[in-house]
Amino acid sequence: MVDPTSDLGEDVDEDDAPVCATCEETIVQSPTHRVVTWVDDGRARHRHFCSDECKAAYDG
Repeated sequence: MVDPTSDLGEDVDEDDAPVCATCEETIVQSPTHRVVTWVDDGRARHRHFCSDECKAAYDG
């Protein structure tokens, strides 16, 4: 898995790219990639979204 704080550039192949938590598409070179991070039981957690629309759908 790629470090979620890093830019997703050309050097990321689909096997290492994150997957959208809503539509389950692989996120490669997406200018609208969003990451939501929170702390749960003392551990950092995160979810990736390929767009604002997918993030809104997940939140809704």
